[in-house]
Amino acid sequence: MIELYTAQLATSVVTTVCGVMFILDTLFGRADASGRLWAVSYMSGMLTSIAYAIWILMPGAWWAVAVGNGAMVFTAGLLWSGARAFDGRSALVWAPGAGAVVAALAVLLAGPDGGAWAGAGVLFVGIALFSVLGAVESLHAPMRESWAGRGLTVAFLVIALYYVLRTGVLLVAGPDSSEFRTLFGSEASAFVMMTLIIVTTVCLVVLRGGRGAGERAGERGAAVPSATGAQGAPVPSADAQRALVEDWLERASFHDEQFVFTRVRLDEVEAIDLAFGRSAGAALAERFAAAVRRYSPPAAAVGVLAQGELLVVAPFPRVADARRAAAAVQAGLGEQLVSEAEGIRLSSSIGLAGTDAVGYDYARLLEASREALGRARESGGDTIAD
Repeated sequence: MIELYTAQLATSVVTTVCGVMFILDTLFGRADASGRLWAVSYMSGMLTSIAYAIWILMPGAWWAVAVGNGAMVFTAGLLWSGARAFDGRSALVWAPGAGAVVAALAVLLAGPDGGAWAGAGVLFVGIALFSVLGAVESLHAPMRESWAGRGLTVAFLVIALYYVLRTGVLLVAGPDSSEFRTLFGSEASAFVMMTLIIVTTVCLVVLRGGRGAGERAGERGAAVPSATGAQGAPVPSADAQRALVEDWLERASFHDEQFVFTRVRLDEVEAIDLAFGRSAGAALAERFAAAVRRYSPPAAAVGVLAQGELLVVAPFPRVADARRAAAAVQAGLGEQLVSEAEGIRLSSSIGLAGTDAVGYDYARLLEASREALGRARESGGDTIAD
């Protein structure tokens, strides 16, 4: 069997290469909250490798095990936090931080006589827990809508299953048993983790790339072609729209008037990307933005959330009125043919959230509209949900 030093060296090399690649991709791309959290996760993973290498080279440095265990739980936790941020939810970074402290304390309390596996049970449970949470989060929209998101789900589940089994064998047979050393010892786990690190990195880079493309489209505004094909007025970015809408919400709250967030997502964009390439998907998203802008109420603020996803905010006395306006947008989109795929017309899923039900907080309205959009897509698409 390969010795522990060689296995740890190989793991360190893979972790460092993947980490540097992802961190550079984050630094030179647009760093959103999920990308920053995942980048810090890789930094924590590299700290884990350094700490364990110190312990292997200097067996008396038992404190390095505490650092490594804490950093490893923090790494797994930040992968989950980044997934939550990607899905537009609160990152809850305190949870990985708390898990890391508990994992480190388990080793420190055992002291220098705790041995090589001091705190191992806490470490394994922490990694399994955050991996399960990561798998569950990756099943939420928008992450689940990408093949990379599904790949991340599989990676999280494999890690969770491996560490659940590792915990069970550790508690039942002990760390010195042949079963544990053969299948769940440091050398065996190193090869499992190397494989999963590579798979996870590919998935995260693809997810970041897709999100980055959508955000760049939102920054410059989606180009809206006119009926003659000339470039018309751009649809504002999400940030530009938010500044306007937050002012509206503040005044609407004073006057007790209702505004409705209408979140419109193009159903076909992923299929067009897959079948005809990203350039065709981007062109389709531009036509989609043009159509949504044309068929939305004239008093509405329209903004780009991501490629193929827009937010329309307008005043409505009742949500039923907003639903009729959303149906008009859907009908208008249905008149637009997809030139890349003969016979296919644009369709959209729409989620509604009104201030009467949710309140006048922009972030809560945005989250409520995202959840409503998720329900519309779960029902098969081309529907409206509130």
